[in-house]
Amino acid sequence: FSLPVERRREWLADYRATFLQRDLLDLARLHDLMPFATFQKLVALRAGGIVNYADLARDCGVAPDTARRFLEYLTISYQTELLAPWSANTTRRLVKSPKIVLLDMGILRSLTMAWELDSGELFENFVIAECIKTIRTRKLPVRPYFFRTHAGAEVDLLLETGAGLIGMEIKNRKTVTAGDARHLRSLAAAVGERWLGGIVVYRGEAIEELPGPNIRAIPSWRLWGEG
Repeated sequence: FSLPVERRREWLADYRATFLQRDLLDLARLHDLMPFATFQKLVALRAGGIVNYADLARDCGVAPDTARRFLEYLTISYQTELLAPWSANTTRRLVKSPKIVLLDMGILRSLTMAWELDSGELFENFVIAECIKTIRTRKLPVRPYFFRTHAGAEVDLLLETGAGLIGMEIKNRKTVTAGDARHLRSLAAAVGERWLGGIVVYRGEAIEELPGPNIRAIPSWRLWGEG
């Protein structure tokens, strides 16, 4: 059955408290939960952004090594995923900074008090999180990354499969244009024969063909609903 909105929000707050007071203590043996609770909120506010341990540590009032450990706890407990940047050179993927993805949209909303998917950052996080959870639950042989060039062009999500690469752009809009696929076209040209196709996920109604090699716009509700 469906709970009223206020009861759902209370439940999420209770769930967060249970994680901090029971699950986290089992995992980490922290003597003071307040810095971690603050850190958890700071991470939620940075969902979709590049990890910067120095900034997180400063804003939380802890050492950078502590910030790294706190983020590791969130990752081990399946609250966050660190989305690595893709590179044709596998070694370079390991040394570049990843993005933060919050896997549970309910927890993300509860921490940030942003209850609607009305920002581009929240909508992007939602789509990437659902992709990652689908890959995990179905045990698909797919590795998720993001792609960024030195010039700043970025593809929000890149899925690496044994057969090739699929790019995904995420737009918090009800309409799409040819320009929304420009970074996908650039990526397709860069990876050549490894390119399988591209998707622009948006909030409209119709599946549309877009200019470029095997690129389509697909409404998010056709994939996972609206979160």
